[in-house]
Amino acid sequence: MPAETMKLFHPAPPTGDTTYNHVAELYDQAFADIRVRNDEWRWINYHLPDTPGLSLLDIGCGNGALIDALSSRIGYGAGIDESEAMLSFARAKASGSRNIDFYRVESPFLPFEDHKFDIAVSLMSFRYLDWDPLLKEIRRVLKPGGKLLIVDMVTVPVKPAEYARLVKDKLRTTSRLRRSHPSFRTSLHRLVTNLDWKRMLEYNPIRSEHEMKWYLESRFPGHKLEVLNIGWNSRIVAFDSGPVESGVEAVLSYP
Repeated sequence: MPAETMKLFHPAPPTGDTTYNHVAELYDQAFADIRVRNDEWRWINYHLPDTPGLSLLDIGCGNGALIDALSSRIGYGAGIDESEAMLSFARAKASGSRNIDFYRVESPFLPFEDHKFDIAVSLMSFRYLDWDPLLKEIRRVLKPGGKLLIVDMVTVPVKPAEYARLVKDKLRTTSRLRRSHPSFRTSLHRLVTNLDWKRMLEYNPIRSEHEMKWYLESRFPGHKLEVLNIGWNSRIVAFDSGPVESGVEAVLSYP
């Protein structure tokens, strides 16, 4: 069949707000305590350096729940996010802390001086971001020996060989949430069934597993993407970059 001739090409910016602004309150109700993400929380704690006075950058900090939970382990924390509504919840959580700041950032460029942070963390936000420009900035603001921790959700159908783990993960997670956070499932349901949430996701699609795996493992050879939890069509993955200066910096060029 011959190719269809293009009749009209009319690109337009997204209609409406593509950030979390309209769902910030519902999100905060569900994730006020980041420990509801138990697998993710345990992994970050394990990979966080035991450095006295640790300085931490939280990329895509949302409602500030992660920095709030880590406040006793850091000397200074900075959170960045695009959503001003989410940042208002973050600032409220940190209102009694003098060592935590939050900044609204709308581009990959970070408003910090060189070598400011010991570690950068991105929890459930890396999939939304412009990876190469952001990674260049992360390299700039991290101290020598600093590293990047990423925990995120990716999409991939479960394989038959993974069914046993799928069932195990589901039962473990459900049982734990019923005991420790009994209202979480109700709060989460209100969030994910909200029309503003569904509209926001249209402009912030989930990434595929092979895409994130290839990108991170090619930039930081020798470090592997880990699978923390398996679902039917998605899974939670985690990545520890090791010292970022030892990674490969891809220089983009055009003929």
